[in-house]
Amino acid sequence: MRKLQIAVVGSKNLDMDVEQDKSAWDFSYKLGFALGRTLNIVVLVSGNTGVAEAVTKGVNDAGGMSANILPGNYKEEGNELSHLNIASTFSGNEYCWPLIYSADCLIAIGGGTETGVQISLAVDLGLHVVIFSKAGGVSASVFTSLEPAFQKMRSSQLVYLVDNDEEALERAKQFAQDRAKKEKRIDVITKIELPTHLELISNRNRLAIINALITKKTLSPQELSDQLKIPLAMVQAYLEELDSHEMILAKKTFAEEHLFSINMDNQFVRKLVDLISITQSKDEDEIGE
Repeated sequence: MRKLQIAVVGSKNLDMDVEQDKSAWDFSYKLGFALGRTLNIVVLVSGNTGVAEAVTKGVNDAGGMSANILPGNYKEEGNELSHLNIASTFSGNEYCWPLIYSADCLIAIGGGTETGVQISLAVDLGLHVVIFSKAGGVSASVFTSLEPAFQKMRSSQLVYLVDNDEEALERAKQFAQDRAKKEKRIDVITKIELPTHLELISNRNRLAIINALITKKTLSPQELSDQLKIPLAMVQAYLEELDSHEMILAKKTFAEEHLFSINMDNQFVRKLVDLISITQSKDEDEIGE
């Protein structure tokens, strides 16, 4: 009989000087240890830092088994604590798909845009999602946001909020067992749409355009095409989509050239800019060390 496959996702950068991040790390480690002690469970993660690192360490210390599904083509870039490092061959948010499609249940701990996409896909596929209440992030927004898609998730009866690792383990184990018994096919369940803004940036090219505009402030379609190596026609189509949702601003120069910049009046964009800035800052600190 196959083992239950429980996926754990969440924040990639945890600052131990921040109480909420420390709580997320402690919860993740204890959860990983508890999952690792359970003989019929394999823990799935995606990444080498933050929640994934803490969970994997807990699983390893308990003598359990974990698998790390990685972006790109190189399994060598995986966490040395994982028993299996799997190169998904995907980049951007697409690499999350194998993780969610392979899971019997999902546990979310904090997290940003990528975690939001993973939760949305899990619910879309009929997976139960267990969310840690004290880690904040996008996962907690599922229970507080007025975004219609999040409201649909709450009404789907597929998402559950927990306060401790014992409850998370018991709920996840029960949900995974129920799904494994039924082996429910994903092509017969009712679909729940991604929140509009999350759906837009789930495409790596749109997200790359936003990131380029954050860095360069103002760029033309041709400059974006040259910088990102994306065909001009595709860049123009992506810009139209982002503009229609007021995520970017367009202005015309005297030479009749359109220039684009980030719309900082958009609340979602402001949060995204803050998230990207924090991530880049921590990456630079790690490189400096």
